[in-house]
Amino acid sequence: MMNYLKVLYRAAVTWANEDMNHYAAAFSYYAPFALVPLVLLSVGVSGFFYGISFVKNIFLGWGTVLGRDLLALIDIAVQNLDIEVNTYKIPVLAIVFFSSVSIFAFNVLALGFKRTWKIPQTGFKSWFLQSLRSVSFIIILQIYIFIIIGIEGLMTAFDVHSEPLSLLVWFATISTVFMLFYRFLVSGSPSVRGCLVGGVTAGVLFIFAKNLVGLYLATKPVLTIFGAAGLILVLLVWVYVLAAIVFYGATVAYLYDKRTERVV
Repeated sequence: MMNYLKVLYRAAVTWANEDMNHYAAAFSYYAPFALVPLVLLSVGVSGFFYGISFVKNIFLGWGTVLGRDLLALIDIAVQNLDIEVNTYKIPVLAIVFFSSVSIFAFNVLALGFKRTWKIPQTGFKSWFLQSLRSVSFIIILQIYIFIIIGIEGLMTAFDVHSEPLSLLVWFATISTVFMLFYRFLVSGSPSVRGCLVGGVTAGVLFIFAKNLVGLYLATKPVLTIFGAAGLILVLLVWVYVLAAIVFYGATVAYLYDKRTERVV
């Protein structure tokens, strides 16, 4: 336990020394655009198998975990995407633009991981290979989301509404997503065990941060102060906090491996 606490402390110091807050800010810049094709792909593919209406409700349910204001933003986005999925009127240029931004967003995450994991990245070839890996990771992420939506469907079918169980499922889901980030987004990642430790750590911090940010938004009504633009501000705040947690978990994964002297 003491060793784990030492890893957490060293990770915090490394996180600050490696300027991970700058990478978190960079990711929060791309994320609002990157979410468009990701959500669209999830709604389109999963909706084909499970039904658009059901998938839409799942996304809205996930939004309630993040907070009322962000739920409003997800509600608007999913409604618009629902229309586009059914009418197939999405401009080709828009698809290319938002898909490219999604790759850039994941590349920013990869750059942050490589910095904290001491993995060199230079030249166009390295950037191109990372872009291909980001595309592969997006596919892996979509498969995982598809499976999670299926699990949600089974819980709904069997009328499972236990609050502790729902929280446990959400925690396991978000921790697994973090672990997938650490293990598959970058070549030369920490060991599976290191990624698991980093993912669980980030999951715990996410649950804690969710309550803090939710409390802040409850006492500071962003929508009342900034109007419709407040939705974007809420999203940016959430993405920044989430990115900061993701980079911290990545640092924990790296230092955990380094402490145990595992070879990746």
